[in-house]
Amino acid sequence: MSKNHFISGFSIVIFLVVWHLMSVNYFNPFLIPPPIKIAAKIFEMSGDGELFFHVWASLFRVIVGYFWGCVLGITIGVSIGLSKLMNDYLDPPLQFVRNITPVAIVPLAINVFGLEEASKYVVIIYGTIIPVILNTAAGIISVPKIRIQAAQCLGASRADIVKHVILPSAWPFVLTGLRLALGFSFMGVVAAEMIAADTGVGFLIMQSRNMLLPEQMFTGLFMLGVIGMATDKTFQFVIKKVMRRYMILITAESGFKGA
Repeated sequence: MSKNHFISGFSIVIFLVVWHLMSVNYFNPFLIPPPIKIAAKIFEMSGDGELFFHVWASLFRVIVGYFWGCVLGITIGVSIGLSKLMNDYLDPPLQFVRNITPVAIVPLAINVFGLEEASKYVVIIYGTIIPVILNTAAGIISVPKIRIQAAQCLGASRADIVKHVILPSAWPFVLTGLRLALGFSFMGVVAAEMIAADTGVGFLIMQSRNMLLPEQMFTGLFMLGVIGMATDKTFQFVIKKVMRRYMILITAESGFKGA
């Protein structure tokens, strides 16, 4: 076991101990159950499959909404970064809507798309697309001019410059936007499920709150944290392991052609 793993495990133990002491000594154990009761509820709900049913419902919605939000976000972000006209037209409305949280979009999505799955996907896409657009556009706009000028001096066409200089240079910004969007996608799905769903972790949390089932409510909160952390770790693994060779290649190619 590495030092980092030991520190991470130790911090979790400390957190659970503090949680237990606070629940027993300072709060109402019924309203803030100690960790052991949450663990028992997780085991109980896992046994009959109810917990995994809700987790999968939320995760599937996140996968679909996140995918389309990223595709649209990167496409629009590239267009804004490459075209000053697009930037002039789209930047003001983007700066306006970026301050409207996915939670506030839920009633509008329900009014337009109803209570079906479409409204939930819209909320997730909304939460995903904004950070992807802004980070992608910022990455393209911030590409050093000297790289572009060097590529032009070597006779590179506009398409070559975009492919071999601009897009590789913007990748760190794009990846940052994708990671931020992943967190916002979970915020969006929980908000949508709390108001307009009969499945999912958000629905489980709200139903438990309405029925005064705090142990079940904390189970939903715990699972939300677990799947959020797991997807973030998976994202980091994919970037560090699967895309490392690709990133090295495009960086080297960019340096050869444009720097």
